[in-house]
Amino acid sequence: MKIKLLFSALALSALMMDAQAHVTIRNYSNGVDSISGKSDHFRLNVPTNRGKAVTGVKMVVAEGVKLLFIHPVPGWTYKTEKDAEGNIVSITYKGRMEAGEFTSFPFIALNPKGDVSVKYKAYVTYADGVVVPFDGSEEAKGYQPTIHLK
Repeated sequence: MKIKLLFSALALSALMMDAQAHVTIRNYSNGVDSISGKSDHFRLNVPTNRGKAVTGVKMVVAEGVKLLFIHPVPGWTYKTEKDAEGNIVSITYKGRMEAGEFTSFPFIALNPKGDVSVKYKAYVTYADGVVVPFDGSEEAKGYQPTIHLK
């Protein structure tokens, strides 16, 4: 019985550690969803999950989303990449957060219309040069920061 309890606790701890390790996009009002066709205030939440400092974060704007405003984050610089129409398609942040910390990168975006899930992509660069994707790929185990529109 004690062994079963120990294995259950270890499994739960592993799941919680894995859940805490994800990069997420949340809005400021309710977290997980937003209104179709309207602008909203979001934050890209990035934790350190490899026991190493994070030195860079790249967010690729979801298809159909128009990024309107970027909120500067103390200690971090950023550069944007734009498409031919002048729309921001990605933001790359440079800075440093130590192991055990997280940073939120705020922005305001205009959502596309429709009852859809908007999928962003993020890439986290660690001090040792390792880049961890959160882009829906096999390497990311399918994980991708998502906001549901209503």
